[in-house]
Amino acid sequence: MSVKYLSNKCLLNISFLILFAILSIGYSQAQTSDDSLERRVEKDIVWIKRWTKSNVPDLHLMKILSMINSVNIPKEEKDSILYFYPMPHWGGMNTIIAEPNFQSLSPSELFTYCMINYEWYNQNCSGRIITKEDEPKLYGTFYRKYREFVWSDRQLSALKQHRDTIFHLLRNVISKDGFIGTNSLLMMESLNFREGIPIVLAQLDKKENNDLYTLLMLLMKKGDYAKFKKTTIYEDIYGPESHIRSAIDNSQENRDLIRNMAKSFFEQNDK
Repeated sequence: MSVKYLSNKCLLNISFLILFAILSIGYSQAQTSDDSLERRVEKDIVWIKRWTKSNVPDLHLMKILSMINSVNIPKEEKDSILYFYPMPHWGGMNTIIAEPNFQSLSPSELFTYCMINYEWYNQNCSGRIITKEDEPKLYGTFYRKYREFVWSDRQLSALKQHRDTIFHLLRNVISKDGFIGTNSLLMMESLNFREGIPIVLAQLDKKENNDLYTLLMLLMKKGDYAKFKKTTIYEDIYGPESHIRSAIDNSQENRDLIRNMAKSFFEQNDK
């Protein structure tokens, strides 16, 4: 009789599955042991501040999280695998508060609500996976990287109605946190905050970040900046032959060109 042994790789995979099952059961029990609204909100605040790469406004945060946590999530969604992960009550889910509650939000409450909650979800099975080969490149869009969760039409419409106030609040939270989070990055793009270019340039002076170069290029593209449209950079990433993965080398020359053009673009529109 021959004896077959499991490979080390197979044993490792089994170990991971057992560990995941233990953690899932433990987390599920923790969720049900104290599932009060106040406790869920407390856990949400800890999670989003510790684990997300987002700017989290303190303005009305407890109120907004309580409002989100009060939404009745359908049982089939609660039973999904996403709820076994250590994420907030709304984590990974496009929670939508009732229309009367949404309409009652003040501009600052709206800002906090949108900064921590995207009401729409676009499944993106073909999403761009960032590899070591991708890191040296500058892309022309965020679509394949961040765009699974997006703001709904009503969120974007409300944000645009209070554009000046939203920009002021966004600038303050970035200044407080000292970095431009993913949600701030997407809000600057979505609301076409070209007046935020100096904030982006200041961040790049502190630390290089490929996504900030993408943001600068998108703002110049949306602004139909003629000087930018004449460059080979524009042709390569936004021209007729471009596609979702179009990118340019992350060279010092390209970075300097993008920064200098963005500065000129801002100064031209700031007059």
